[in-house]
Amino acid sequence: MGLEDLQKARRIIERYPLCDACLGRLLRPRGGAREDKERGSEVKSLILSETKHLLNGPRRGEALPILRNLARSGDLEALQLAELLAAPIDKSAQCTVCLGKFTDEVLEKVAAKAAESSSIYELDNFLVGAHVPGHIASIEERIISEMALTDAETLRKEICREVGRRLETLLGKPVNFASPDILFKVDIFTGEAEVKPAPLYISGRYLKNQPNIPQTPWYCSRCWGGGCEICGFTGRNYPDSVAEYVAGPAMKLSGALGYKFHAAGREDVDVEVKGLGRPFILELIQPRRRGIDLELLKRQIAEFSGGKVEVDDLAPARRSYLKLLKSEVEGAVKQYRAVVRFESPVTIDGLKLLETRLDGAVISQMTPTRVLKRRGERLRKRRIHRVAALQTDPYTAEFLIISDGGLYVKELIHGDGGRTRPSFSEIVANRPVEIRLEFLGISRPVPQKKADDSAT
Repeated sequence: MGLEDLQKARRIIERYPLCDACLGRLLRPRGGAREDKERGSEVKSLILSETKHLLNGPRRGEALPILRNLARSGDLEALQLAELLAAPIDKSAQCTVCLGKFTDEVLEKVAAKAAESSSIYELDNFLVGAHVPGHIASIEERIISEMALTDAETLRKEICREVGRRLETLLGKPVNFASPDILFKVDIFTGEAEVKPAPLYISGRYLKNQPNIPQTPWYCSRCWGGGCEICGFTGRNYPDSVAEYVAGPAMKLSGALGYKFHAAGREDVDVEVKGLGRPFILELIQPRRRGIDLELLKRQIAEFSGGKVEVDDLAPARRSYLKLLKSEVEGAVKQYRAVVRFESPVTIDGLKLLETRLDGAVISQMTPTRVLKRRGERLRKRRIHRVAALQTDPYTAEFLIISDGGLYVKELIHGDGGRTRPSFSEIVANRPVEIRLEFLGISRPVPQKKADDSAT
């Protein structure tokens, strides 16, 4: 140890009684590999030798505080010398930082408790977090700052490493800093260990094979699930949802306590989902089992829903995928199939005109009348990439609509009293009397020139 480090150590001991492990950790040199406890003990021996020398000279008054703190920190030789010199010592005092809790015995007990509490969970890896009371962390930060201990390690970090090392042995599983299956939160001051299983994420695409199934539970707007006359005391506007059909079997297979359903956008409740389906991520909360058979889950979802909902492309996912799911919606291109019955007969020429007028057109939409109660009034402009029309009978036509995400397709068709322009109704001068929609999927847009936002 260099002279400068020894001087720092002396100043620390003069003000703070620290155990061997905490002193050694604060004085750890960059890249140091020796045990903190061993380093701290060696430093104390050097300081005690120097203190003995000072006690025999004119600097005795300077040496006594150092001797007392060495004795209070558990140094037996310093304690014996202090008693010999009749220097008053508070024998109940503990290490200022760890309060005498950072010991092999405490660390092993906490690690054993953590391992035992995780026995009901399936895991391949883990991570340890440590709780250190705020006032203790503040004292440690003050010492580090006052003494300019640039390479010091915090007690919290050292607890995590030491408990993690013991858990690796007990569990036979490695630490994972990136995406652990289990987070252990330990507290050496209370001896408690808390287990927090990480959520289990599953991505996929869902198909909705019949209308009038909301994406997520739709609770009664009057009683909000409590039950009233309006909802027939069910608490809901619809009895089921896509999320529940997907999450129910997944929770049973994983032993999860709850779920969150994340989807790339949402369709109206009366719209079916066909084609490629809608991307989603299922977040299972506090799962006991993580190795789920996804093919089995796929079959069970279809059975549980009675064929109303199906899923495809199931795969393990990560939390970071949630951002990708949201970005998939932003700037995406969506496809719809629409079957529209008009008030008057439709003509081939009218349908061709509609295809031509809407090819690449920018649609100006005020917030639809049907959602004004829950969404603010604003003007949206979205591009139509393609419309293909096919007459199926004198009054009915089928349309393939490819457009920017965020376009209200029903309003594109009926015009919403002129709040959406141009619209199918406006172009063919014919009022739709029935609209059936199917959502076919989303994709990334083909790069093109920026749309002219002037009214079309």
